[in-house]
Formats: sequence, structure tokens, C-alpha cells
Amino acid sequence: MSDSVQIQVADSHLYPGCAVHIAHLPKSERTAAAVVAVVEFADGSGANATCHLRAHDELELTVDGYATQKRHPVNARHWLLLAVDATHNSWRVKRQLP
Repeated sequence: MSDSVQIQVADSHLYPGCAVHIAHLPKSERTAAAVVAVVEFADGSGANATCHLRAHDELELTVDGYATQKRHPVNARHWLLLAVDATHNSWRVKRQLP
């Protein structure tokens, strides 16, 4: 098992429609209950997270609170992502989960 999954976000925060890149989501971990992840945002900030594959093309992502490079606090949030391609490298945030 790898140390953590690297997730790259195309902005300084997540929101519905935001593009997300996950280069190496190992197949063995796609079915695991929770996978540790490190989220890297476009502004250089980062956060710890966990992810869980709900269905073949749906991923739950729970991101810990963090601060953007401009020091804006972002609370911990839970998101639903949908795969955009068959390789499961490109994802899009569908909505925030409760």
C-alpha cells in the first residue's frame, strides 16, 4: 500500500464543477474503506484528506480544514467527485456532501 494518494486541484479551493486530478489511484485501494490522501491546491496550499470510492465513477473526498496561500481559512468539507475519463485520472466536483 502506498503512503498516500496525491490529489491536485485546479484552484485554491474545491467547489461544484472544479477540476481535480488523481494520477495514481491504485486499483487495490479503489475498493478500500478509506484511503489517505494529500490535496495540493493550485495556489500552493495543501490539506490532508481521505477518499472512498462509492461507485465505479464516484469518489467521496473528505478534506481537512486548511488556509489558502492568501491566509483565507477553509473549513473541513466533504465532497462528491465524478470521474471524467475512463482512466480515473480526471475528476470533477459534483457537489458538497453533508
